Amino acid sequence: LPEGFVLYITRVWSDNSVTLDNLRRIESDLTRAVGMILPQDELDVMVYSCTSGTVAIGEEAVARCIHAARPGIPVTNPITAALAAFEALKVGRIALLTPYVFEVTSAMRDYFTGRGLEVSKTANFNIELNSDIQRVSPASIREAACALDLDGADALFVSCTALRTAEVIEEIEDAIGKPVVTSNQALAWHALRLAGHDKAIPSLGRLFRL
Repeated sequence: LPEGFVLYITRVWSDNSVTLDNLRRIESDLTRAVGMILPQDELDVMVYSCTSGTVAIGEEAVARCIHAARPGIPVTNPITAALAAFEALKVGRIALLTPYVFEVTSAMRDYFTGRGLEVSKTANFNIELNSDIQRVSPASIREAACALDLDGADALFVSCTALRTAEVIEEIEDAIGKPVVTSNQALAWHALRLAGHDKAIPSLGRLFRL
């Protein structure tokens, strides 16, 4: 985040096993968690920072839970942010790389397809435990991204806010010659735009250079 912006964080309840059923259960704790963040202060934007959780719960339900505690506040999540990023980059066809098991990866592919995107290729690390996702090295992410068949894709989406993608976004873009959108990158970009900040930030890929 650029100078002058502050990020406040709280946690929702989440099972360590990343399955669709467990992700859906997070919905019941969202409003409580939202209410814990500076309840007496004004915020510019509220973020739900889970890509697979948004797919399981749904963008509208996430916003509804947040607005139950903070009515009227602009809301985003990694899926809404990624869709906004694809629109800004004029992307209609994506390849998808995730850390998840097949069930969750397939649900994400179907979600994007349902929102009007073409998904030309999917690949996944087949990791079930949340605590293992953060252990995937940036080098491994770069290697998997560069090995993916990107024929027919306008851009690559690397999913999951637990993956450490920020430091390799530009390396991957240079290698594949296409825009790379990641969960955290898109989330930060969209939250800043909703908060009124529209200046470019270097080293975070083509999206942040718009």
